[in-house]
Formats: sequence, structure tokens, C-alpha cells
Amino acid sequence: MIYKFIDDKGTFVVRDPSKYSLYFPLTDKDGRLLSSISPNLGGDIKSDNEHFLTPPATIEDVRNNLLCRRDFFIKAGNVIIRLSYPHDDVVEAGFLYHKVTKKAHGLEIEVLNFIPFDTAVEVMRVRVTNKRNKDIDITPTSFIPLYGRSEKNIRDHRHVSSLLNRLDLDKYGIFLKPTMIFDERGHTGNRTNYFVLGCEDNGKAPAGQFPTLGMFCGEGDLIFPDAIEKDVKPASKKLPGFDGKEASAAFRFNRKRLRKGGKVEYILIMGIDDDRKNIGRIFKNFNSPSKVEKALKATKRYWQRYLSRPGFDFNDGDFNNWLLWVKIQPTLRKLFGNSFLPHFDYGKGGRGWRDIWQDALTLLLTEPEKARDLIFNSFRGIRLDGSNATVITKDGRFIADRNRISRVWMDHGIWPYLTTRFYIKKTGDVDLLLRECEYFNDQKPGPGDLKNIYKGSVLEHILVQNVVRFFNVGEHNIIRLENADWNDGLDMAPERGESVAFSFMYAHNLRDICSILEKLKKKRKSVKLLEEFLFLLDSLNASVDYDDYKEKQGRLDEYLRAVRNISGRAVEVEIDGIIKDLRKKSDHLSAWLREKEWLPGAGFFNG
Repeated sequence: MIYKFIDDKGTFVVRDPSKYSLYFPLTDKDGRLLSSISPNLGGDIKSDNEHFLTPPATIEDVRNNLLCRRDFFIKAGNVIIRLSYPHDDVVEAGFLYHKVTKKAHGLEIEVLNFIPFDTAVEVMRVRVTNKRNKDIDITPTSFIPLYGRSEKNIRDHRHVSSLLNRLDLDKYGIFLKPTMIFDERGHTGNRTNYFVLGCEDNGKAPAGQFPTLGMFCGEGDLIFPDAIEKDVKPASKKLPGFDGKEASAAFRFNRKRLRKGGKVEYILIMGIDDDRKNIGRIFKNFNSPSKVEKALKATKRYWQRYLSRPGFDFNDGDFNNWLLWVKIQPTLRKLFGNSFLPHFDYGKGGRGWRDIWQDALTLLLTEPEKARDLIFNSFRGIRLDGSNATVITKDGRFIADRNRISRVWMDHGIWPYLTTRFYIKKTGDVDLLLRECEYFNDQKPGPGDLKNIYKGSVLEHILVQNVVRFFNVGEHNIIRLENADWNDGLDMAPERGESVAFSFMYAHNLRDICSILEKLKKKRKSVKLLEEFLFLLDSLNASVDYDDYKEKQGRLDEYLRAVRNISGRAVEVEIDGIIKDLRKKSDHLSAWLREKEWLPGAGFFNG
């Protein structure tokens, strides 16, 4: 292993981390600020896709782009120590903090980054200790590139949007507040402050700043910036030429004489906030070493407590520690979605359909009291045609797709039932099946539509997703693959793709739903279902020849035409009849797959 656990709380260290491709997530308990950081201090800081404090970072940027690093320079005599470069590094990481310790030219330097569990700012603390046998004079300079706009502006009107930048130099740092949000679909005024504030351990403010990239680099570049190489004098107040430029939080701290064994700390507070007064209050909460240490301990305690349920002990310390990191993964996915870490740059924020159901499974283990509402509300993402929204935003809204392309993933109907089944088996709460909620409709409602929104039971939502799939078959009478991720890369799957594996899973669901219905039958003999849905419970009326894929497709077409403009009428259907119908479908599909799709010479199922 490249990492070594050093306690029973999941804390690990990595020596010489520059040899490996590593980065680490940082966030608060509510995911209000989302950061990534690597041992070279690369990564980015943002609150969502529209608000990046620092330039958006891909995995290649983390490795190679100096504009995507939280850098810090220490000038000691003629020597320049750049903390984003390796210096006999050791990384220590825990829940949820990242610390790099370096040894260079007689100095031991510790760089700590974390986001307090209850505050949406990133705290960076640089501690410098003199390990020499003599005094040493140091001059530190921080360098945090500021971006202050949407991810899309990295390639769309990058320069034009920088012209909107307006800077305010504070005694302790810098505020970037663009005049407006540049968007050709409609420009809007900007209210957001992007800020970095800093101080020494004694509370003393920086001596000055280099608030633009141009001033920091001068005639040099990011490798050899003039501000460092030529000891350029920093600005102590705002100058007219600072606005409309790419910005940076580059603070020159006062020259410091470190005695033998002496140490000094520098604190940077970075974040995004609409309320300037609130920023000032936040800074006062972290502007001393004792306050930073207190916040760090509280953050560690919070995450340890959060991860304490359920507890595991396999009599293997390394495995127990590793499991703690497995346990936090669903939480990180809930907070980050699929879009805000260098290797997880899929889409523009939010969680995918599978994610919300798997997250609900996690809640059943960690916070079971929250699981019922999450499961119930997630059914609102299902359409009456059996498809579903594919993304849920941070504020709980369902949207059709990340890239505004309506698509259908054939496996999506499987997960809601499996999660609900686990919930019912764990809690006995079969009444959840009878709660009613609306269906997802991404068409703009017309006048009066909001007064006549049809609501169906959770059970009806489950039946719609699974029974529609049974009829949605291709020419081999196997359930169609549609737009699923694992197509052939040539986008041929929507037309002719079929999936044996997930057809088996739907066959399982159709039979297993019957076991839940048997429990419900002890309380009631019938349930209400949308009148149009009876088209698909064909054994209760006009039966379909399941061997004929065209008949199945035809019955599905009838249903889809009917639900384009539904009656809104619900009818009572006997549970015994539903069970009989679902078992018939499950038995046929299972037998068909076993007979038609087993490859005897190979010893496995097709596809």
C-alpha cells in the first residue's frame, strides 16, 4: 500500500506523495463549499457550477497547471522555497482535512487545509519551524489565483468576463466582486463576493498585496514571477488599473526573524459569500492559531461521530480503517454529486438517478430517520411513461438530464423498488406504498394544470416503472437497452440494443413485488391504480401473447398514447389480481431468457 494508517480513526500518511496521482476532497457537512486538494496544493474551490473561487481544475490541471494551486513562497536569503513543489513531503489525511509536511533548507513546513464542518470556508494554515542551529530571516508570500465566475467561462468569454472583475483591497485581504454574470442567454447582476483573507499568528495583517496576475508575474511568469524573483513592492491600496483584470490573492507578509527552534504561522481564509458583513464575522472566528486548532478538532469530532454508525470490527485495523473511507463515499457523492472532483466531472452538478436511491440505502444504515422522506420524495422523479428524471439538483429539483437531452436508461426502473424493498424489510412500514405523490412532468404546465395534477401511490409508481419495461422489448423479445451508459459507443443501442442481464433483474423485481403485495394484502384487499394503467395489467382484461414482441410493443404504444392526456381517474384493483399478473410476466420473462439466451458451449448467458 502507498498509504499507512496511523490510528483507528482512518487517518493515514503517504510518504513522497509526488510519486503518485493523489487528490483529496474537502467540504462541510452540508456541501456548501466543495474543494479538492492534492499534495502539490492543486485543485479548486467552488460552491456550484456557477461559482468557482479558483479556476476549475481537471485532473491534468491538478498535476500540471500552476493556476490551479494554492501556492505559498518562502524566501530565506537567496533561497526561494515554493510549497507546491515537493520537499521530502509527507501527507497526512483524515476526516476531513489534508496536511502536508515538508523539510527544506533547515525549515520544517506544515500546510494544513480543511473546511470546518459548520462553516463554508476553506482554512489554510502554513506553519514554519526553524530547525537550523541559527536564526533565519524569512519573507513569505501567498498566491491563490482567483477566478470568480462560472465554469463555462474558462473557455467561453474568459477575457470578456475578466473585464467585469472589480477588486476591493481590505486590510486583511481581497474581495473579488464582478459587476455582472456574463451569459449571452441573459446577463444578470452579480451579488457574490469571492474572497481570501489572511493574517499572521499574532493577528497582524499582510504587508501588502499583488491583486492581479499581471502584477504578480510582471515580466516573468508563474514559474518565475517577478513578485518573488525581483522582490517587487506590493500594493498597499487599490489602484485604478486593478479592475478588469484576472485577479489573485497574493499577500506579502512581513519579514520575520525565526530564532533557533522558533515557529510562525500564517492563516488564509477562502470562500464565497453574498454577505460582506458575514465574511467579516467568519474571519474573526479563524484569525488565530487557537481558533483554527479548535475548529479542526471540532471538524474531526463531527466526522468521526457521523461515521460511527454502523460500527464494524473485523479484528483487522487496516481493514477497519479502510471501511471508514468506504462509509463516507456515499456522503461525499451526495455532497459533491458527480461533477465537482477532478476525476468526477460528469455534467454540471447534482446527483444521478442511481445515486439518490443508493444514497437512501446508506441513510437506512447511518441516519434511518431521514430515509423515509428521501425515498418518498425521490418517487417524484418518475414519469407516467415509466422513464424518469436523471438528475436531482442540490435544492431537490428533478431535471430531465444534465445536458438537456431527454434520454432513458433501461436499468433506472430497477433501483427504486430495490431500495423501497430494503426499507420495508428493515422497518415494516408497508404503508409507505400507499402514500401518494405526483409524477415528474418536464413539460411546461398550461393554465389551470397545476390544479389538476394527478397523484399516484408509491406502489403505482413502482408498478409503472417495472411493468412498462416488461413491454418495452426489442426484436429478440428482450427488454430494450435504450440510452444506457454501457452501449457500443456508436449510439446504436437506442434502436436495437437489448439487455439480458437487466431483463433478468426486471423478472426478479416483478416476482419480488408480489411478496410486498402479500404483506399489503393483510391490511387491504385492493388498491387504487390509474385507469389507463390497466392496459398493462393485461391478464386482467385483454391478454397479450408474450411470445410475440410486436404484440408487446403494440400494447405499450396503446398505454403511452393513453397517458399523454390522462383521465385522472383511479380505479380499485384487487391485489390478488395484480399478484397473478406480475407472476405471469415474471415467469414468462425468466423462462424466455433461460431458453433463448443461454450459451451452452460458453457456459454463460448472452450479453
